[in-house]
Order: sequence, then C-alpha cells, then structure tokens
Amino acid sequence: MSCQDIISFLVIAWNSNFSTLLQNLWKIGIITLIWMIWTSRNNAVFEDQEFCAVKVMKVVKTTYKETDNFRKLGFMSNVWSDYLTLRSLEVKSRPAPPPEFVSVFWWPPDIGWIKVNTDGSASAAPGLISAGGVFRDHRAFVCGCFHIKGGSGFAFEAELLAVITAIAIAHGRGWRRIWLEADSTYVVRLLQQRSMEVPWRFRAYWINTLSRLEDMVFKVSHIYREGNAAADIMAHPSRHEGWWTQEIAEIKDVVRVDMSSHSHTRRI
Repeated sequence: MSCQDIISFLVIAWNSNFSTLLQNLWKIGIITLIWMIWTSRNNAVFEDQEFCAVKVMKVVKTTYKETDNFRKLGFMSNVWSDYLTLRSLEVKSRPAPPPEFVSVFWWPPDIGWIKVNTDGSASAAPGLISAGGVFRDHRAFVCGCFHIKGGSGFAFEAELLAVITAIAIAHGRGWRRIWLEADSTYVVRLLQQRSMEVPWRFRAYWINTLSRLEDMVFKVSHIYREGNAAADIMAHPSRHEGWWTQEIAEIKDVVRVDMSSHSHTRRI
C-alpha cells in the first residue's frame, strides 16, 4: 500500500457510491489524516519539529491495518472494484452475506370477524397526510373502504389517523369482532399496549378509540407493506375523501390477488 493508493482512495470517494465498508474506511482515513496534520502542525510550531508527510501517511496506513480488528465496519459490495480497492489498502475483504427473503401473505379473518387493513401517507416530513383502509370478511369480500385527509403532519400521524378512522367506522357500523392489520409497527405497538404515546392533537380521538375497543373483540397484527397493497392504494393522497360500501376499481386486482392467497416476496 503506497501513499498514492491512500490519496487516490480518499479523493475518488467524492464521486463514488461506496459500500458500507469502504464508506467507513474513507471516514476513518479522513479523520486520521486531519488529526495527523493538526498534530504535525502543532509539533512544527511549538516543538520546532519538521513536518513529515510520509510520517502522516504511515499513521493512516497503520490505522487501516488495525481496522481488521473491528467487525462493525460493514461489508463490501461483492464486486471486483471493491475487492481491488481493499487489496490496495491492505484491508481484508468482507463479502456481504447473501440476501434473505420472506414470503408475505394476506390472510382472511375467521367467520364472524371483519378484517381491516390500514395505511397512511405523507407527502413530506412534515407534509399533507392522508389515510385509507379496506374492510373484508372471511371470504375476503370487501365490506367497505375509506379515504380521509388529515392536514399537515408526519407519516406516523397518517398511520395513526388511519387506525382511529378504521375503528370509528367499525364501531359505528356495529362490527364488534375486528382484526386490524397495518404495516406500521408504531400503531401496532400503540394498540397492543393501549399506549397514550400519541401526538397531542390526536389525544382526544385516541381516548375515544380506546374506549370503543372496550366494546369490541379486537386483535391487531403487523404485515409488511407488500401484503398491504389495497390499503396503500386507498391511502394515496390523490384520492378524494369518502366511504365506499364495496371495492372500488383501483383495488379490484389487488383484492383478487389477496383472495388467491398469493405470496409476495420481501427482502429482509
């Protein structure tokens, strides 16, 4: 590993999309280089020691060699260019592990139950929020779907708005056995714990929501977004507010896929 190898690595980083491992090595190199220049400058000013660029680069080289003892620097991209870069820096290559995949299914509720899938959307952070949901019975037939606007807010508030609206609709229509499914771990945790950790502007609505749950047989579960496509479509901000007593055209194909128990693949 020459000084030119290190300099080239630090310079080309400005225009490269590095893997996690190379990104962290680049940060280590920059920090070490700045520190050594600073200490060398102080030594030259206060101790009358001559500045030595070779010594500075030698410390950077030693630091890179010591990174082999750290296991949390990430992985390289499994490409030839990453391998050559690591070899030039005399750093052991760390190939990325193979990706893992899971199958995601949408399952209908038991007889006598209604299942509602909810989702929220935010145009920015913060931005205009909207929410939607789809109610289905044990045959996977749509019993109703909704879309609602929520003004300005964050994505997690949109998810909360979707849940509050879904439970209010279910309670108002006399559906007392409800299975709510969402792709937000935030709202799932809130419902599982009956937590009051909600934004102040939603607090009164949330208290009413928890009160309604006392009159219902209720369960909640998380689903990855790949299995929550119908609710995602209903939450899209381009939609007009409303309640529909049957499936709308935009979700028809997704509902048919869910009916067939088709699996969706998600990389984890």
